[in-house]
Amino acid sequence: MSRRRLADIARAGLTGLTSGVRTRETSVAARSLARGVGFRALDVSQRTNASTKRALSKRGFAADAVGKEAPKTNPDGMPRFPEVSVPGALRAMDYFGTSSFAMTGSLLAAASGMDAFGCTAVGTITAVGGGTVRDILLGQGRRAFWMEEQEYLWIAAGTAMATFFGWEAAKKEFGFKDDDYWIEASDAIGVGAFCVIGAQNGIRAGVPVIAQMLCGVMTATFGGIVRDILVQRPARIFHSYADIYATTAAFGAMSYIIARAVGLPPSLRIIAGVGAGVGLRVAADTYDIRLPVYEHENSKKSAASKGDKRF
Repeated sequence: MSRRRLADIARAGLTGLTSGVRTRETSVAARSLARGVGFRALDVSQRTNASTKRALSKRGFAADAVGKEAPKTNPDGMPRFPEVSVPGALRAMDYFGTSSFAMTGSLLAAASGMDAFGCTAVGTITAVGGGTVRDILLGQGRRAFWMEEQEYLWIAAGTAMATFFGWEAAKKEFGFKDDDYWIEASDAIGVGAFCVIGAQNGIRAGVPVIAQMLCGVMTATFGGIVRDILVQRPARIFHSYADIYATTAAFGAMSYIIARAVGLPPSLRIIAGVGAGVGLRVAADTYDIRLPVYEHENSKKSAASKGDKRF
């Protein structure tokens, strides 16, 4: 083979090799380009998906905010604070009764010789003690109502303390007396409100009817029992030295329960229960209604010694 022929073959091989290298380089570049485009496309896709999710999330939150309704009051309950409605008025009466009970509890403690702290404590216990006992007995992980609704502590303690420091001055300034009728009237409002609220708590807890009624009685009277124990006098609701008290609470609670059973709307139930409790309490005070005592001479003498004017 001639030298010229060999040179031609060598040039042809070199050209093919160069072409192959260029082809491979082109292929690698193309794959790299495709890979880069793919990564960029994936990144763009991920960013788009993230933006879409954020937009949907914002729309979802906005829809929730628009569609979310204010919590409704339970038919056997009250709004959180007083408002212009019958259940709202019941809440206002609850505050008023709390203040009234605290005042009378503080006065009784003062009459027994307790100091400022003792009168404040007894007044507060008188006001919130019945509801506390009720909540403990209902159980189911319930805490005493005043741990969630602290305004009751402020109302009770504030009224009891103000009574201790200001009652004598009020008597001189305004002519108040310890046995004024308005004190008994305010107490009657407290009994009427408390017995209905106690029955409502029993209903919401799902206890039997008799227990619902007892929840009303406890709420209205058990704070007074603790008060009487602390000042060392016979518990009022168990003795005849005063007119009927626990009976009025039971009557008001049962009136609410019966009104509910016959299908009356919540407002009329409240009016029926509070009206019955307040009405009987006022009648008992006006006409000196008392329960009978045991028909034995010693029992009558004991009742008379405690203040029962019938003997």
